[in-house]
Amino acid sequence: MGNDVAKMAGLGPPSNKTGSSVVKKKVERASKTGVLSLTEHKLEAVPKIVVEQLGGSSSKLRTLDLSRNKLDKLPEQWNFPKLTTCNLAQNRLTRLPELSAALKKLDASENRLTDVVSCLTNAEANLEELSLSKNPSLGDAIWPAVALLTRLTLLDVCGCGLRSLLDGTFSLLELIDLRADDNYIQEIDIATKAPALRRLSLARNRLQAPGIATSLLRLASLSHLDLQGNPLTKRQFLDIPGCDDFLKRREEHRKKQGGEFAELGVCGLDDQ
Repeated sequence: MGNDVAKMAGLGPPSNKTGSSVVKKKVERASKTGVLSLTEHKLEAVPKIVVEQLGGSSSKLRTLDLSRNKLDKLPEQWNFPKLTTCNLAQNRLTRLPELSAALKKLDASENRLTDVVSCLTNAEANLEELSLSKNPSLGDAIWPAVALLTRLTLLDVCGCGLRSLLDGTFSLLELIDLRADDNYIQEIDIATKAPALRRLSLARNRLQAPGIATSLLRLASLSHLDLQGNPLTKRQFLDIPGCDDFLKRREEHRKKQGGEFAELGVCGLDDQ
């Protein structure tokens, strides 16, 4: 009853109009603007008109949003050479096609992906932001593909069934934001692999004090670390060599950002 009243009052969540005529109008507009959003259109397949009119070697499409649908696969003829931003979140995809070499931002979170190696081959040169969160079957097999993405600044691999982080002999020199909550990680030693890292989130993993490398806490760029929900107490964390360096640097960073008070918590950890 409450939801009905809210909708009548115009206060309910927005819902997109769907149907072939709506899609057709959006595609026509996208042919001029280079931007197409079909989010929340209840799509079970990508409309043929999208590929036929917006795809191909002469395609001008730069931004594509197909999030929050029911897609379990994408068309084999996936050819959008100028696509820089692609949102495929909250679908049912098990695999992705080969992606554009121009791609800078990809959100494929909350799908059913089992592999991303082949789809990212062309995206190595320019991909800057990659979200694969909540694809629990990916696991550590993603690292060979991630290793090639040398331009990454943001990587979100929360809830991907990981037991390691940045596993392999590679480095991501431009990575500044790494999110890996809700995994099974027990050890973290990535200071040399992500030397510019500023923000690291590892909530709800399996980290204990011996698994946290001193080199990470002494990483000059690191100013945010979330360890909430790990089998680690605040006291155990404070006893790790390098912890004092990190906390001092974090406080200095907050002051530079205009924060009036130093952060009271210690990386989300409990006293006991």
